[in-house]
Amino acid sequence: MAAGLLALTAEALSQAAELAEALGVRGPSRASAAASADRSIARVLLAEAGLPTPQGTRVESHQDAAAAALWTGYPVVLRPLANLGYYGAIRADKAEDLHTAWTFAHTAALAAETAPGAVLLEQAPDGDRVTLQTVTSESRTGVVAAVRTTFTNYPLFQPSSHLVTAEDMDPDLAQLAARAIQALGVQHGVGHVHTVMTVLGPVITDVAAHLQGDGVPELVRLATGVDLLLAAIQTATGQNPALIPTRAASAAVALIRARSTGTVTGQGFDRKYLDGPWLARLAWEAPLGTPVEVFPASVLARCVVTGSDPDACLANLAQARQAVRVTIQPDHP
Repeated sequence: MAAGLLALTAEALSQAAELAEALGVRGPSRASAAASADRSIARVLLAEAGLPTPQGTRVESHQDAAAAALWTGYPVVLRPLANLGYYGAIRADKAEDLHTAWTFAHTAALAAETAPGAVLLEQAPDGDRVTLQTVTSESRTGVVAAVRTTFTNYPLFQPSSHLVTAEDMDPDLAQLAARAIQALGVQHGVGHVHTVMTVLGPVITDVAAHLQGDGVPELVRLATGVDLLLAAIQTATGQNPALIPTRAASAAVALIRARSTGTVTGQGFDRKYLDGPWLARLAWEAPLGTPVEVFPASVLARCVVTGSDPDACLANLAQARQAVRVTIQPDHP
């Protein structure tokens, strides 16, 4: 008999919850899995807990979106109602932008298993994006790291980089994230809470009871020594997770994206940086011969770097970006 079940991805969360219940073993609950997959469920639970989220509503058509945007006021963000991370998210600054934004978000939502075609329209909060990495054991939630994300390809929300640094956590922000995870009914496991740091305080834009993607767990391990994957296994099997930091550094990932549509025909990396102690990993995401797009922009490569502090880490990240060379043969009509 299995000691417990866990889901490493959002796509596997509901199946893991169903299987854990059927087998009678530890695993994600059906309620937390449903709330992680459906933003409308999460919004209700967060509101009931008195936690701040952007004003918004579910929309089923462009006409619904236009009416909702008049209610919330511009700018707005449209995203699939299904929690697909940043995929399918787009900003509309004025009414003239809404048709393109609706079409983009709706098209992304059609491929979702949860609420296919449905879109969430919300006010667009301005501020830095910070995602809190959480670990819950026996219904007690702690925050082990904060991830700062930058974006590219405006008005889309496509991550350009993620940065993790060993730092003292703001206790109020940590408490906010813990309350959000607890609002979903999570009793054990790893999760993450997306926030926007507005001038009026943090606003929660997403919460999910699974590991964050884009290699974020690796960044947390490199910067703090805390292994989120190990913590997920430990909590799933009833063990106490190892959450004491053993490092004090910074780590970041650059997501190199396509700047044109076509086919990848060449790849290279400046050799003088290959042996740099700060280059932790270089991964080609689009092999030679792969067709790539510019809207949304395909990921061509990922560079993971480290540094003694955030400034040193970001300087190394800039060097890694400059060192990557990708040739794209344009498509011919």
